[in-house]
Amino acid sequence: MISFKRDMKKPVLATLLFAFAATAVFAQAPAQKAATTQSAPTTLEQRADEITAGMVKNLRLSPKQAAELKDVNRSSMKFAEEARKKHRDNPPKLAQQMDMISQTRLSQIKDILTEQQFAQYQSRREEKMGVPREARSNPSQGQGQQYNNNY
Repeated sequence: MISFKRDMKKPVLATLLFAFAATAVFAQAPAQKAATTQSAPTTLEQRADEITAGMVKNLRLSPKQAAELKDVNRSSMKFAEEARKKHRDNPPKLAQQMDMISQTRLSQIKDILTEQQFAQYQSRREEKMGVPREARSNPSQGQGQQYNNNY
């Protein structure tokens, strides 16, 4: 049972990172961020919209991409909240549901973004999740490193 709990930490932490820290992945500039701390979004839709706004800004999304991404973020946050409520007494089931929601969201995002945008998104996401640079799916090299640093 101890091994099972240890094995469950990564998916649960990744899910919590998605649900609670996704905003930080594409956060506003630090000065703006401090200003919005006092008036933090209260609804799921507002949090999803804030995540979307950060992604629009940092990934330079088209209006069509922004609208599609807003729908994906809103529905993912809604499903995550429903799963938390439904499975709050069953952590393994919750972790399984959250992993499925996260994978579905990632797949939908990949379908919306261009290859370059998705690579940038994925790199930043992995960085925030603490994935070592050499283990990342899209390690930055050469000119791409400078592009990511600007982002």
